Amino acid sequence: MADRGFVLVTGASRGLGRSVALDLARQGFSVFAGVRRSVDGDDLVQAASGDVRPLLLDVTSAETIAAAEAEACRATAGGGLLGLVNNAAVYLLGPFEQTPLAAVDALFRVNVLGVVAVTQRFLPMLRQARGRIVNISSVNGRLSIPFCSFYSASKFAVEALSDALRTELQPWGINVSVVEPGTTNTDIRSRAALQWTECRGALGPDERALYERTYVSVRDLVPQVDAGAADHCHVVEAVRHALTAESPHTRYLAGPDTGQLMEMAALADRERDAAFAKMYGLPGV
Repeated sequence: MADRGFVLVTGASRGLGRSVALDLARQGFSVFAGVRRSVDGDDLVQAASGDVRPLLLDVTSAETIAAAEAEACRATAGGGLLGLVNNAAVYLLGPFEQTPLAAVDALFRVNVLGVVAVTQRFLPMLRQARGRIVNISSVNGRLSIPFCSFYSASKFAVEALSDALRTELQPWGINVSVVEPGTTNTDIRSRAALQWTECRGALGPDERALYERTYVSVRDLVPQVDAGAADHCHVVEAVRHALTAESPHTRYLAGPDTGQLMEMAALADRERDAAFAKMYGLPGV
């Protein structure tokens, strides 16, 4: 397959980012795969059936972003960047009032400021090639779910940034698309549940008791959700279309449960509140 040009995928070490990077390489793109550890980059190269070029990239570090951009400029020899896939993200579970502020800060640094910092740095390369931007959001960017309020807020922010950027970049023909995965097969939920358990360990008995019922409900629910989670193919196909279609969509719902979740998002506020209360075994609103 002919070389289709260069793209950058952040958060490519594992999960969705890894699947997207490998797919784009199979499609003939030369893929800069943003990873935080050299060993993850080596593993990607071994797994790839195309051109994958690992870049050490921490989206919260201005130094590594600058170094990655410099390396990409050298590798493309001034040819620019045809695509940027902002995928790197972290997840939080837990009650609003008991989530450590440091954890909230860390989440927004990755999920929101990371998108801003990487996009700002690579926009000159994208402008040069009339490239495209694909921001990986979530159905949580349109449906705020209790006990993952901060993750939902970060994805709402990604949606808002994307909407504004789409208009701002029209003069240079740079398309901006948002991919909104539903429940997808990653370990993001189980890792977040473990973090919530660890946070509870630092609380006193009275504080733990406040959300004990919900904690148990979510802890038991996560394995059930993970068991029915969708394959990565829905997100992979959406990203591929956003980067290659003559007329890319502005938004892609990606996953079999997204229609149902959007129906919930469309409910009147009190109806939605009642549905969530029932889900978590809480008193009705």
